[in-house]
Amino acid sequence: MVESPRRADLRLTISAYSPYRELAGELAEKFAEYAGLSGERKAGIVETVLRAVDERGDRGQIEIELAADGGDVTVTASPASGQQRST
Repeated sequence: MVESPRRADLRLTISAYSPYRELAGELAEKFAEYAGLSGERKAGIVETVLRAVDERGDRGQIEIELAADGGDVTVTASPASGQQRST
C-alpha cells in the first residue's frame, strides 16, 4: 500500500499495556474534538483506537496515526500483524 503524502495530524507510538490504553483513548477523544466531530462520531473514533490497542494485546507497542480531512478522521493502526485503517 502506498503511503499518503500527507502527514498525520497526530502520531502516537504507545505501549498496549494499561494505563497507556486509556491514555490513547483520551488522546483520540481530544483529537476528535479538535476535528469538530459530533459526540457519536467522536465515540466511534475512541472505540476504533481502543479496539486497535486491544487487538495488539500485551505484545509491546502499537503505532496509531490520526488525520483530519474534510470532516472525516482517519485512524491508521500499525500492529505487528499488519496495518488497519478506519475512517
